[in-house]
Amino acid sequence: MITFIIVVYMLAMLLVGWWASKRYIKGMTDFLLAGRRLGIWLCAATLAATHFGGGAVMGGGEYGFKYGISGAWYGVSCGVGLILLAFATAPKFRALALYTVPDYLELRYGGKTIRVLGTLLSLIALIGILAAQVLAARNALSILGLKGNTGAILATLVFIIYTTIGGLWAVSLTDFLQITLASIGVIMGSIVVLSKTGGLTELISALKAKGVSDSYFSFWGLGTANIMWLLLPTIMYTLIGQDFYQRLFAAKDSKTARIGALLGGIILVIVSFFPTIIGMGAKALSTEELGRMSVPWVLQNLMPPVLGGIVLAAILAAIMSTADSLLSAATSHIVKDLWIETFKVDEIKEEKKLLNLSRVFTFVVGILSLIIALIVPGIIDALIYSYTMYTAGVFIPVIGGILWKGANKAGAIASTLIGSAVALYGILTGVELFGAPVEIYAALISLIAFILVSLATKRA
Repeated sequence: MITFIIVVYMLAMLLVGWWASKRYIKGMTDFLLAGRRLGIWLCAATLAATHFGGGAVMGGGEYGFKYGISGAWYGVSCGVGLILLAFATAPKFRALALYTVPDYLELRYGGKTIRVLGTLLSLIALIGILAAQVLAARNALSILGLKGNTGAILATLVFIIYTTIGGLWAVSLTDFLQITLASIGVIMGSIVVLSKTGGLTELISALKAKGVSDSYFSFWGLGTANIMWLLLPTIMYTLIGQDFYQRLFAAKDSKTARIGALLGGIILVIVSFFPTIIGMGAKALSTEELGRMSVPWVLQNLMPPVLGGIVLAAILAAIMSTADSLLSAATSHIVKDLWIETFKVDEIKEEKKLLNLSRVFTFVVGILSLIIALIVPGIIDALIYSYTMYTAGVFIPVIGGILWKGANKAGAIASTLIGSAVALYGILTGVELFGAPVEIYAALISLIAFILVSLATKRA
């Protein structure tokens, strides 16, 4: 029964991709930005789904198992990031009607150098995180008995195909279905946990019997420092990530972009508590040290087949909703930032030709990520380092460019190079500064370079 539910789910995603292609996709802008016609609910759903991936479900369960209710900060941070995005930059960036974050960097500072730097850091990280989602899908489908790489290949081909066929329209429509299914799945999982323990009061009693401290039941139990170090890097990336701005650029207007980001953030804050409850229930009911396997353990040991199939489909939905977002964002970098703007191979007015090109690159990037995941998984962590380097190097030029009119190209380039270099040094050496994540202190050094170089090269 579980297998049947998963097969039906995957076929439905392919059908949505085919339908979106036939109904909506006429050119590159339709493919990369859904024709800039996303309404509030589709915009909100695809933004929320981009964050609510396998990490949010499995990681949220792990954090709930280890830290109790404060483990919800794992996902709440993502929701807070979207809420701040709604008020900080969403309407301003949508009004510019661009395609990518590097589009903004070149528009604001001039020259190709800053565009290429931002593009490469983001693109490499997106491919690395996409490869990690392939492995997450493999782990989830192993519950079905699909050992080895069969499950990973199957799930990856599904999201590659529907994204290649239908572009951001297909991604947005499937994201709406996936965030709905993922939310229903984690809510149902929480209900099962509470019913097995006899309700919230009994769950608390069972956990206390396991010897957990009072902080386990406090939303602030992780401690101020740990919460801050979860919150700040997540917010920083959300405010500059191409996978989020692509959706803002796809909104039909600035108001839609703002409200969509706000609603997406609220949705994330709410649903983030349910994987945490599942993790807490796994701790109360299991005699094992489960950690990241908390959600799968509940699925396998506490749920009947039909319900287990729905929850497993929800886990896959969360993984695939993040994966298709990463794939679409990576394609936008290749086509717009490199093919069109940097190498000047085609003019943007050739929409139909660029549509076919976009599909080719989408498929190639997807297969590349699959190959990396299955053949050379050891380099995934190295690729994902670019995520940290991108955040540390690009955050200040993007946000600083909005807030400070005196910022210039030299300051932006210096900021990006120094911030990303410091981040790489911190990653390789493990150096910490007052316990802060490398993104934080690298961004502070990036800020200093941004201000000093801009002032030093300011024209009289």
